[in-house]
Amino acid sequence: MLLPYASDYMPTRRPVITWALLFLTIFLTVLIMLSDRFGGQWNQNQILTLMGLVPAHFNPINLLTYPFFHEGIGHVLMNAFYLYVFGAAVEEAVGPWKFLSWYLLSGVVGGALQAFVTITFLPASAYIPIVGASAACAGLVGIFAVRYYRARLSFIGLRYRPHVVAVVALFLGVEIVSGFWHILAGSTAGGIANWAHVGGFIFGLTGAQLLHLGEDGQRAYLSSDAVHAMDKNRPGIAIKRWEMLLAKEPENATARAELARAWLLLGDSEQAINHYQHSIQARLQKNERNEAALLYAEMRENNLKPPPQPTGQLFILGSALEDLEQFDLAAETLRSAATRDPRSPATESAMLKVISMYVHQLHRSEEARILLRVFMERFPHSQWSSLAEDLKKAADQG
Repeated sequence: MLLPYASDYMPTRRPVITWALLFLTIFLTVLIMLSDRFGGQWNQNQILTLMGLVPAHFNPINLLTYPFFHEGIGHVLMNAFYLYVFGAAVEEAVGPWKFLSWYLLSGVVGGALQAFVTITFLPASAYIPIVGASAACAGLVGIFAVRYYRARLSFIGLRYRPHVVAVVALFLGVEIVSGFWHILAGSTAGGIANWAHVGGFIFGLTGAQLLHLGEDGQRAYLSSDAVHAMDKNRPGIAIKRWEMLLAKEPENATARAELARAWLLLGDSEQAINHYQHSIQARLQKNERNEAALLYAEMRENNLKPPPQPTGQLFILGSALEDLEQFDLAAETLRSAATRDPRSPATESAMLKVISMYVHQLHRSEEARILLRVFMERFPHSQWSSLAEDLKKAADQG
């Protein structure tokens, strides 16, 4: 049998649940092998009969236990290959706990289907325990094929790297044909639970559709295609991909910012400003103040003049720039906020922030003294008068 050992998708997070399942499955297999070798109250056949799925003595609990037990090291390593190759990517796509749920449920559905087929059509095999994680792994393969539908797989002994959708279609077709052949022959040749594989596959494919993983994959591929196009200095292609992504996610702030950069490369300042503005607004709506401020700074660095901003928004951007220690632009932005609407509640705070930066960070004492006089005239009864006095003393000393 050809075994996959890699796909062209590399997870960015540590697949904790995948590694835990691998460890537990291999550990239990080795444990029952040792119990058989060294003797004791339980031998391997007894443990597999107890923990495996025996259709003639159907126990729902065994639908959860049978995937963790295998007949020998070759059996467990074959399934470990599939769990290793597909598990990490699926875990990253759906999250660790959903991943564990779908893994177990794939095993449950696959085992239930195999038990039903065995009892109904293959009663002679109904007393043979069904063990192994192949149905659960088949579910992972189905989910992987929907989410990472453009992936290619590497197989031991095969130089060509086939497309994952072709592999899944081939495997599913072979399992269905083999399953019907065994029904006609009246036996499960070689002890292979074909219908468990089929059930796991179909459940995984169905689960991926319910989780909209195909749409997630499409958005991810559009994003990666756009980034690749920008790396190749093809902003026109990148713009098309980002616009396709925005049609699906109108509030995608990252796509908006990348569109702005692409239009800037093409020399269209108006489009660049428009998308920068939308991206900044989207970041602020998510309370991502620093990210919004960095986009605003980027826009100004590219000599793009933004349209008039609301006073409150300028205050937020200026304050975030101050936190990011971009004091020149922070002071300019906050000063614009202070002069834009003198009656705004933010004006008083904005002026004090500008004065403080002029005194302590930018060493522009003369401008600080001028602003202080304006502040005292405009807000003679300010609750921050003592702070203004301290700033005046510091400015005079500077």
